[in-house]
Amino acid sequence: MRANTMMMNMLASEVALTVQDKIKNIKTSAVMVPLGNVFGSQLLAQYGPKINIDVTPIGMVNVDFKTEFEESGINQTRHKIYLVVKTQVKIIVPFSSDTTEVVTSVPIAETIIVGKVPQNYIFVPKDEMLNIIPTEVE
Repeated sequence: MRANTMMMNMLASEVALTVQDKIKNIKTSAVMVPLGNVFGSQLLAQYGPKINIDVTPIGMVNVDFKTEFEESGINQTRHKIYLVVKTQVKIIVPFSSDTTEVVTSVPIAETIIVGKVPQNYIFVPKDEMLNIIPTEVE
């Protein structure tokens, strides 16, 4: 099994250009939120008069790949490849502004790698692998 790096890079390039074009066409958006949200307190989050918050996309787009391996049965491994798109938005509230990163992960490939199945198999949970003395007595 091998990843087609040329195709992956072409996909990343196309996605980056498309997202960049979409960002250029987006104007500043206004969102009305309760004043309590501005203070960052969960207790006050839904209280107070609604204020206007402007959200402005910033033109930087970063596209990358993330791979993940996880067990999927006896001698089987699930391999996932994600396309990770990162961009930034500027949040403007009265008397303040902040820039935050928006990250989106999209799965683009997934496969099961099958190994040879052994004649005998004993399952030992990872958290008990090194426990010589059991913690619970029945």
